[in-house]
Amino acid sequence: MSNPTELIPIGIDLGSLHARVAIGNLNHKNIPADGLVDTLPLPNIISNAQGSRYTLALVGTDKANEEANGNAEETRHIFGEAARRALAREKKPPISKDPSSMVRELVRSSSSVEKVDDSAEKASKAAAFFSHLTELACDASSAHPSKLRTVVSVPVASTPEEQAGIVETVKRGIDEALAARQPAKEAKSKKKKKGAAEEEPSVMAVITDPAAVCIAHGLTEIEHPGIVDLAGSKDETTSSWKNALVIDWGASGLTATHFSRASGNSTLLNIVRNVNDSSCSGSAIISALAKHCASMFERKSRVSGVLDSKKACHRLEMACESAVRTLSRAPTVTVAVDGLFEGIDMNVPISRPRFDMLISGIMRKAETLLQTFAGGEGVDFDVVLLAGNVCDMPSASTLIRTKLFPNANAGRGDVPPDEAVAIGCARHAASILSCDTHSKHGGKRTDEAGLGPASTKVKTCPLTIGICRIENAKVNGDVEEVISKSSVPLIEIGEPLPANITRKITYSNGDDSWLSDSYIAIVQVQGGAAKKNKVIGKVEGIVLENKSFEITVELSSAGKLAVSVNGGPSATL
Repeated sequence: MSNPTELIPIGIDLGSLHARVAIGNLNHKNIPADGLVDTLPLPNIISNAQGSRYTLALVGTDKANEEANGNAEETRHIFGEAARRALAREKKPPISKDPSSMVRELVRSSSSVEKVDDSAEKASKAAAFFSHLTELACDASSAHPSKLRTVVSVPVASTPEEQAGIVETVKRGIDEALAARQPAKEAKSKKKKKGAAEEEPSVMAVITDPAAVCIAHGLTEIEHPGIVDLAGSKDETTSSWKNALVIDWGASGLTATHFSRASGNSTLLNIVRNVNDSSCSGSAIISALAKHCASMFERKSRVSGVLDSKKACHRLEMACESAVRTLSRAPTVTVAVDGLFEGIDMNVPISRPRFDMLISGIMRKAETLLQTFAGGEGVDFDVVLLAGNVCDMPSASTLIRTKLFPNANAGRGDVPPDEAVAIGCARHAASILSCDTHSKHGGKRTDEAGLGPASTKVKTCPLTIGICRIENAKVNGDVEEVISKSSVPLIEIGEPLPANITRKITYSNGDDSWLSDSYIAIVQVQGGAAKKNKVIGKVEGIVLENKSFEITVELSSAGKLAVSVNGGPSATL
């Protein structure tokens, strides 16, 4: 059970087919690890009422309940498989042919610049779904909706309007969950008490799907070994990866994103190239299996027109989705549907080799796309990360890991591909909440810009802040040269703000008198807003016998720089 006063970090992955929710972990510090090894505990994925770790992102209306109550004005929304079954009862097209009731499509339509007549209704449906996810998060964390702080993911190709739309929809969903738990009188009194004061945002950030995957595997947490030797060269402090490829292969298509880094110690991820192919989608794989099963069923039962029946299509797609998941972990599966068509049961056995043959054309298309990254760019990827349901399939993982990128690091082995985005969002939410610049102001944002995702502008560090050992005899001109040659960057130019860095500082060539004729300085390095190298602060009170100390440097989004040594009080520079 969570502390009643503690804010809860939540990550939401709104996929084109399924949605997942994860709860972040605030009970640890971001301690860098050595190399590409991240050992921080992972967030917990929340299960829904049916015990599943994912929820079909589909919204429907419970018309049977409306007819029973005789109240057409009161709408009750249903979600997931219940909504799919309602579509089947109403003989509407399956979601593969008509995705208009999927939450991502609802958000996209309601946030479109060209508003349509039913935009308000679509926004209401999408908000109801996020309210449902909020209730799941509250039940799992034993927290009140007002304590949830959310990070949500979006596709790389999403427009600013779509990003702003999903932020508003998630906020509205959380507000609806809050209103359902809070009496009307109490809500009014709290609103009056706050007055004109701006409420703390419940949605802290929006990040792209591939960036969330990188965060899930700790690529932004392990950029530095954590120990800085001031007697070593700058090359010894560089990171262990420079290029990473994120392959997100889900229901809507195959997306490959090439990330690079601005510098060796930077946690800022730069998108070099992003390619998407919807013809290789997970939905296409399900359709291929459904067509095969329908063909086998028609041949055996001597019937025709199975795929023309909307109800049969719904049931067949559901069975095929379950079969594909089973084939990811078992050599054979039987696709079974009772009374599929004209009261006849269907039982079609599928082996993994047979399934691989059915989707061989889709795999060839995917291989052609990924080969442009494997050899066409002349880049050796240090890390290749997987995301999406399709990457769970043995044929897909073998194609990527064994055939195309055999030498690339695979990231953390305990991050399931289908849950990587939700885990990354939750880790990012926990990282924001654990930052001192957030907690010092009662968990409220101090920047005037408000919530970043509504616009595409993100505050970044305008210069490089580092640490350096400088001899006392050095004069101004010499100091600039020493900083240029010997300083070790702590916060790089271009780093997203707020930034919080902790490093252990040592001097391998020193004895007990290693600081008798010199001092440790916090410096700014030329570049960006810095016109020249200069000292901006000195570190004092170091116990020389220890030959090492721990330093924490924190730069807020308002530009305030604070430094503390060995866990002591912070000094603002």
